[in-house]
Amino acid sequence: MNDIAKRLAGANAGGVYQLAIEPREIERAAAEAGLATFRVDIHHVHGKADFLALLAKAMRFPEWFGGNWDALADVLTDLSWHEAPGYALVLEKSKHFGAGHKEEFAAAMDVMGFVAEQWRAQGKPFWVFVSGAQGWDSGLPKWPAASR
Repeated sequence: MNDIAKRLAGANAGGVYQLAIEPREIERAAAEAGLATFRVDIHHVHGKADFLALLAKAMRFPEWFGGNWDALADVLTDLSWHEAPGYALVLEKSKHFGAGHKEEFAAAMDVMGFVAEQWRAQGKPFWVFVSGAQGWDSGLPKWPAASR
């Protein structure tokens, strides 16, 4: 298992990060680590409703998904409809949503952070990686962190 896959598979791993490598590298490493991986292009998201609908479709949320932030937390902390040893969600082309809809983007990332904490407490990794145009800074910590 490569180093990235090992880091992704860690029981105390997970969180919400801005991706500092190519999304396909994460996808390969997550597959190697046995994580369920979802890549979602959010380039055309124009707010909360668009984000939630796109995520629900891409991740095949169950019918009971309520379409609000609380329901997002509920569905992502359950995931009984998609059992796996851990999860990786890659939100690609995030600049438009992240820079143009800052409050909604921040709310979405807060929910994702909460979900990652809940899974970490259960010993399962839950990762959310945000990627965007080169030079765009989402304000999230970078992953993997730059060498010091």
